[in-house]
Amino acid sequence: MPCISTTILLRKTRIGERNMFDFKRTLTLIKGAIFDPEATWDRYLPDAGDWKKTAVLLTGPLVVGSGVLSYVLAAIFPSRLPFYPSPSFLDMLSGIVVSAIAAVVIAFVVAILAGLFKGKNSFPLALAATSLAFVPGYLGNALVHIPWLGGLLALALGIYGLVLLWRILPRYLEVPSASRMGHYILSLVTSVVTFFILATVIGTGLIGAGTSGLEVSKDSGFMRDGDFGTAPSGLFGDMERQAKIMEAADKDTYDPPGNGKLSKGQVQNFIKVMAKTRDYRIAQTKELEELGKKAEEDEIVSLSEAFSGMTGIMNISTAEMEVVITGDGNWAEHQWIKERLRVARIQKDINDAVKHNYELYLEFAEELREIEHW
Repeated sequence: MPCISTTILLRKTRIGERNMFDFKRTLTLIKGAIFDPEATWDRYLPDAGDWKKTAVLLTGPLVVGSGVLSYVLAAIFPSRLPFYPSPSFLDMLSGIVVSAIAAVVIAFVVAILAGLFKGKNSFPLALAATSLAFVPGYLGNALVHIPWLGGLLALALGIYGLVLLWRILPRYLEVPSASRMGHYILSLVTSVVTFFILATVIGTGLIGAGTSGLEVSKDSGFMRDGDFGTAPSGLFGDMERQAKIMEAADKDTYDPPGNGKLSKGQVQNFIKVMAKTRDYRIAQTKELEELGKKAEEDEIVSLSEAFSGMTGIMNISTAEMEVVITGDGNWAEHQWIKERLRVARIQKDINDAVKHNYELYLEFAEELREIEHW
C-alpha cells in the first residue's frame, strides 16, 4: 500500500510540474509567436493537447500581462482629457476577467466550428491556436495607451493576429483546405456577433468602449465624404482611413464650462451621434452575419472577401468615433458630455451642476435608454 500511495503521489507531482508556470518558456513562446510563428507553433504542438498547460504557460500570462501592462501604461501616459480618468485598479481586474472569459468562449467557438467543418473539435487545440495567434493582439491592447502611435500600433498588431489565426487554424485543428475559408470567417463572425450581443444585453451604461463627438451636420449623410474617404480600397486602405480618423480624434480638444453644466443642445447632439452609431453597428453586424452564412455554405471564393470580415470588425469597433469625426463633431467634447450624463444618472443631486444635468437626463431619458448600450 505505501508503494502504491507513493506512486500515485509521484504521478500527481509530475502532472503538477508539467502544468507549472515557466516564466522563461512563456517569454520564449511569446517572442516566437510574434517573430517566428510557424516554428513556434510546431514546437508547441505536442503540448497543445493539454489545455491546462496552455492556460498556465500562455493564455493566463497573456491575459494578466496585457491587463497589467495596459494599466501601467495608462498611468504613465494618462489621458490628456482631464474629465476622462485613467482606468482604476478595479477596472484592470475586471478587464482581466473579461479577457479571460473571451479567450475561453472564442476557443470553444473555434473548436465547435472546426468539428462542423470536418476538422478536429478540440477545445485544448483551439485554445492553444487562438492564444498563439492573438499574442500580437494582447500586446496591442496594452500599447494603445502610448500617445500618437498607440492606436496605430494596436490596430496593426490586431490585424497581424488575425492573419496568424488564418495560418494556424488548419495546422492545429486540421480543417480541410476546401473548408478553411468558411471555418475562418464563420469563427470570426460568430465570435464578434456573440460578444456584440452580450455587450448589448449586459450593457455598459452611457460610457461605452468607444467615443464620439458632437455637432452632427444637418445636411450631412450618414457617412459624409471628405478627407477620410480618399484612402485606397481594400483591407489596408480601410486601415489607413481608420488611422486618419483616430489621428483626427486625438487632436480634438475641449474646454468644459466652469460650472460643469450641460446644455440641451449638447444632449440632443449626443443622442443623434449615438443613434447613428447604433444604426451603423447594426448594419455592419448584418453584413458580418451574411458573410458568415456564405462561409457556412463554402461560398467565399477569395481571401479579399475573407478580409472584408476584418474590415467589418474594425468598423464596428470604431463606429462611434467615425460617426463623430465624419460629422464634424468634437471627440473630446463628446467624451465630456458622456461622462457628465453618467455622473448625473448615478449621483442625481450632489451639487447644482449634477442636479441640472440630471434634469436634462430625465427630459431625454427615453431616447438615452434606447441608445445607451451602443
